[in-house]
Amino acid sequence: MTWAIYGATGYTGGLIAAEAIARGERPVLLGRAEQRLRPLAESLDLPFVVVTEQTLAKSLKPVDLVVNAAGPFVETLEPVLTACIASGTHYLDISNEFESVQQLFRQAARVRAVGITAVPSVGFGTVVTDAVAKHAVASLPDPVAVEVAMFADNASRGPATSASTVGVLGSGGVRIVDGLVQRAPLGRGIRRIATPIGARSIVPIATGDLVTVRHTTGMRTVSASVGFTVPAPLLTTALPMVGFAARSRLVRGLPEARRRANHVYRSHAWARATDADGHTASSWLTTGEGFSFTATSTVNAVLGVLDRPLADVATIATVLGAEFALDVPGTRIDALDERGRVVVT
Repeated sequence: MTWAIYGATGYTGGLIAAEAIARGERPVLLGRAEQRLRPLAESLDLPFVVVTEQTLAKSLKPVDLVVNAAGPFVETLEPVLTACIASGTHYLDISNEFESVQQLFRQAARVRAVGITAVPSVGFGTVVTDAVAKHAVASLPDPVAVEVAMFADNASRGPATSASTVGVLGSGGVRIVDGLVQRAPLGRGIRRIATPIGARSIVPIATGDLVTVRHTTGMRTVSASVGFTVPAPLLTTALPMVGFAARSRLVRGLPEARRRANHVYRSHAWARATDADGHTASSWLTTGEGFSFTATSTVNAVLGVLDRPLADVATIATVLGAEFALDVPGTRIDALDERGRVVVT
């Protein structure tokens, strides 16, 4: 079967292409800028097609599946998905944007009508929070809510990832409470939690995890946060200004992150499930560098969806199983005790 990467000239798209080649795959590279696409395709010895929004559906006709790696996804989802529906091509993306992931699930009727599979968020953030949330929820007999937090350890990021992150910051904090969206300014609801790597501050934020975790676990009350080592009082002061700057487009990107020599990258995700009586169960996921995880999990998702298409919009954990994240080497999930320590079994 043939698959393609839309946005392969971006940082993450390039990593996905390299991972695919390492595993014997030959995806078609799709993009709008020939001056960037051709050198990349020639360096990787992969086929490429220069596309526009008007020609994308025609270019996807011979393709079984496309990975959308071009953020911000709130801008690219609709044209790429529409092209997939017109061409009968399965759709995957690596978004962790609340609005774009919600938007994709709202297109379920269109997706089912043509019999394709559409899966958002097959990259690091949402895949790991889905997995750790499912683990925590399964530890209680009758859970009613789950909260997750992500602690990414990344070597670098591209401009598109940076722009997506700024957009998320500008959206402020979001929670799903009994199925309803509740919004708050960025920085509200910060708190400190105990983890196996020490106390961390977690900040509620509008990420795609809110949507994917709800669909994967069935919980109607979900919160998602990002973790910081910075003390909560400092974040409470600084983050509202960051949110204002992002909303006002005073900042359009984040400072460049560079690979650290001799650093062992460790990323984590945390989840806590709660039942109606206030009993809780917590879980902790450990893996490696975030973007490397995304490259591996994306190729895993491509091969899995091509083998087991669903003809619907769904999370990758729904399509391929709750332990999909554990197929990425070096990934594990542990239960935590009430002090945030790993439970030894």
